[in-house]
Amino acid sequence: MLPSLLMLPMVVLQAPAPLPVVEAKDLPKAPRGPMTPHRPDPGGEASILGETRHGARKGPSIPALQLPAGSVRVTDKVPDMSGRRAFAIEVPAGGKVKAQVVEGRKAWFRVLAVNAWGRDEPGLLQNRIPTGEPQATYENPTKETRTIYFIVDTLDANMVGEPYTLEVTRN
Repeated sequence: MLPSLLMLPMVVLQAPAPLPVVEAKDLPKAPRGPMTPHRPDPGGEASILGETRHGARKGPSIPALQLPAGSVRVTDKVPDMSGRRAFAIEVPAGGKVKAQVVEGRKAWFRVLAVNAWGRDEPGLLQNRIPTGEPQATYENPTKETRTIYFIVDTLDANMVGEPYTLEVTRN
């Protein structure tokens, strides 16, 4: 019996090619960022630190970095007291994209997906269901290319400089 098993053709499994890694500081600034989403601040607290964070999160929009075409891993650090960073991505008609924090203190992050107005729209509504993972997805239901913004947000007020890796995969 053993010799016949050795005669079976072997299937060679290949690991998927690793995604290219880019540092956030090397990404170009997006032409515009999303409007500030109207969602509760999970890192808000009643202290001087919380008040400072609240002030840093005020403003009409969030500056964004432009993600390159294709799937990519972005290494970054929490940039400032606001505790968030926005990434713009172009999604073609019928395209799907997922952004997920895969390295760092994942439990301290959340990922929001919004349109330019900081709101949900068709293709984003599934992100309202909590998954327990810092991730968001978008499925473009339109017949035109759409710009969507993924916002990496922190759940604690004192996370300036905290490193993380965001994995963006396209289908």
